Order: sequence, then structure tokens, then C-alpha cells
Amino acid sequence: MTYENPYMNGQIWPKLNILEILRQRNPLVICITNDVVRTFTANGLLAIGASPVMSECSEDLKDLIIHASALLINIGTLTPDKVSYYKEAIALAKKYEVPIVLDPVGCHAGAYRLSVVLDLIKTGEISLVRGNQSEIKAIYDALSPNNQADTSTTGKGVDGGQIEDSAVIAYRLARLINCPVVATGEEDYVSDGTRVFAVPHGHPIMTAVTGTGCLLGAVLAAFFSAYYPCKNRLSIGEFLAYALAYYGLAGESAVQVSGVQPGSFSVAFMDSLYTVDDAVLMSENRIRPVVAPDQLQVYFIGGTQDVGLNENRLLSVVEDACRGGVTCFQFREKGAGTLVGQQKLELAQQLKQICAKYNVLYVINDDVDLAMAVNADGVHVGQEDMRLEEVRNLVGHKVVGISIHSVEELHKTDVIYADCVGVGPMYATSSKPDAQEPCGPNRITELQAEGLTLPCVGIGGITLDNAKPILQAGASGVAVISAIAHADSPYEAVQQFKCLVDGIK
Repeated sequence: MTYENPYMNGQIWPKLNILEILRQRNPLVICITNDVVRTFTANGLLAIGASPVMSECSEDLKDLIIHASALLINIGTLTPDKVSYYKEAIALAKKYEVPIVLDPVGCHAGAYRLSVVLDLIKTGEISLVRGNQSEIKAIYDALSPNNQADTSTTGKGVDGGQIEDSAVIAYRLARLINCPVVATGEEDYVSDGTRVFAVPHGHPIMTAVTGTGCLLGAVLAAFFSAYYPCKNRLSIGEFLAYALAYYGLAGESAVQVSGVQPGSFSVAFMDSLYTVDDAVLMSENRIRPVVAPDQLQVYFIGGTQDVGLNENRLLSVVEDACRGGVTCFQFREKGAGTLVGQQKLELAQQLKQICAKYNVLYVINDDVDLAMAVNADGVHVGQEDMRLEEVRNLVGHKVVGISIHSVEELHKTDVIYADCVGVGPMYATSSKPDAQEPCGPNRITELQAEGLTLPCVGIGGITLDNAKPILQAGASGVAVISAIAHADSPYEAVQQFKCLVDGIK
């Protein structure tokens, strides 16, 4: 039976054909890359359906850039003269609105490399940073406003170790520099500052072949040319996750032909990049949504029922809250006199635009059909709603949240299909008339002792005065309705919650 979304009037989202679009466009990718990998990079770009060109000076680049779909800057073989050229290239790319991918090769291994990378990022013109997890962590440590650099990373040379919490670092860095970040390792992570995705890296043999990491930067640059037709369907983060999935699939496919032999693998890998198509890419469920705990710190929930059934008031409150720094907004439209049908859809679309403007995770409460129709970032369901497995099958890579009130509910819930959890009610609440009896902050500790590992928020009756015990009990954040929706200044209310959470974390 075909699934029909009541909000979409019989329309369906078109199937994704990312690789077909890329190959039809045959994008020109200008590569300012290192001496070691030029041939491998050029052959790889040709295999995926792009056109590579290597450029070594500004005079040459001025003629090429007007035809380019993307520019790759790879600092692998670094010299002072090249640094000047990188900056000239960035200025030219900016002039012609060409996206720039920066590969900060080895920036975790030396102060000079890191300083060059930071200077390039600070131009504000980089479209994507792609590095191994040690490189990404080094950049984040250097730019982090907390200035608490951790020098204990195990990476050496241009190779990097697997850094714990790389998903969180990718998310934080993407927000800090306002562009997507890809951090590669045993598992790759990509974040656009709103969403985070994990993708299997491929086969371990890929790390034994010089140039596979550098080629990935060029492949990601080529993929930018195929994004525009997909932008209403996919966030840039999810789109890049598909690029990572394609690359990893090609690696695994190549090993099946070559065996675990680096020399043979290089040839087979080029063949796999050429032959993997959209049917194969879409049939493999390789992309996993990730919720970084940071995304749940100040979680605002609201609908027109919380603002006197006034749509404009809700829009104003949500925008103020987003400006104030909420990390997630859940649209919950329930109760007498609230919107339904087309009116609910239109309001949901307006709220999505506000959240997107501020890189705030946007979640729909209960209504899976609405979440799909507006292409929200996620959906949150209760114990009495649709089964989690069914929800996951419908929403794909969107964030899935679930309410859990007790240890008994935890054990009967298929949390494998969820990404985050709402626990409550923490305290007595007037925002939800059918709320259960308060369970208190200790319930979070109990659930984690019983095996809950997903990031969670406490919800129900939370104010500035009683939020601290919830965070101390192990919650990643607090979910708030009235304390923000009814505040004289939602912006200031959110700021106060942020200060409280930051103080605990």
C-alpha cells in the first residue's frame, strides 16, 4: 500500500538522483592540491563524472574560475608562497561565488600549518572544511571560545587517530565557523551546524592508500554542484552525508574485487567510483542521524495554545527564543482551538524558516505527516503514538525523539530507533493537562543506570529555579514551555537558561 501524506495533497517527494545530477553536470573542480596526490585526485574526479583541473598560479586561476563549480584548497605540501596563492584563490572564488572546500592536511601536527588554516577560515569564505578527526579537533581547540585546547590527541603526521566525541566537535566547529564540517575516521561525521550525521568510513584498507583522504575533499567539492536541485529535500548536512556514503560504498565494493591489497585496491577503487549509482546508494542504509548533547541544552516547546492562540505571537516568541540561543524548538500544536490542516501546515512552514535562519534544530511533536510535509529536522513521539520502528521507516534520517516516563517504559521501548529522549514530567505542570504524576530529576539517573545511553532532556514544570537538579542528574538539557513562552522577554529567558546550562556543563 502506498503511503499518502494528508498534508501534501497527493504529491510525493521526488526520488533522489544525486549521482545522476552530478554526472550530467560534469562539474569543473579546480584543485589547488598537494604534489603527492594530483594524479590520484584527477583520476578520481574523472571517475565520479567531474572534470578536474590543477592550478598553480593566480594568472591561470583568473581564467579558470569563471567556469568552475567548486574550488579545492588542500594544504598538504605547504610553502609560504602557496599561502599567498590560497588567499588570492579565495578572493577570486568569492568574486565568482564558487564554493570552496578546505582540506587542512596535517594541521594538528604543527603550529605553522594550523596558523595557515585558521587564517583561511577567518576569511569567512570557506564553504566546507574536511579533515580527519585529529585535524578537526585541532581547529576546534584553537578557535574554541573556552580556549581549553586539549593537546592529548594521538594523531601524528597527516594521519589522525579516532577522537572521542568527534560528532560533538564537528557540530560545535560548524556552528563556530558557520560552515559544514566533515570529520573522517573509523566512522565519519558531518555537521552543518544544525544536524549531525554519522557514516561508516568504508574499508580500513583505504587508510593504507595515499590520497584517499585528499580525493575525498575533491569529491565533496564536486558534489556541491549537485546540491541545488536537492536543497528542498535535503539539508546540506544530509546531502554531504550521502557523498560520504557513496565514497565509503565505493571503497567497500573495490575491496570485494581487489582483496586487501593496496596496489590492486587503487585501481578497483576508481572502477567502483565510476560504477556505483543512485540505486545502489539509496538501497544501502548507511547514514545514521546523531543528536549531539549540545543540541538539547535549551529545548523550547510551543504552539499557539501557549500564546493565547495567537499565531503571530508564537512566531515572534520563537524568533526571540532563537535569537536568545535555544538549541532546539519543538512545534507542539495541541488542544482546543489550535490549528489543523492547511493552517497548521502553513504555520509549521513559517516556524521552520525561523529555525533555519538561526541553525536551530526543528522538531514536530507527534505529527509524523507534518514533519515529512515541511521537511522538519525531526519528530518527537509519545508512548501512545506510532511505534518507533514505523516512525523511523517513514522519516528516514530525521531525528526521532521519544518520551519515556519510567524504567518499565524504557525496557519496552525500541530505543534503537530513537536518537534522543524526553523524560518527565520532572515537576507538576499546567502546560500539559494530561501529564502523568511528576517523577522528579532522579528518574533520569534511574533510567541511565538501567541502560539509557541516548542524550535526554528533562521536561515538565521546569523553571530557572528548579532546572539545576535536572542537569546534575545527567540530562543534556531542559525542555521548557511556559518559562519561555510566557516570559516578558523570551530572549532574556533563554539567555538565562543558557547561562545555567553552561555553568553546569
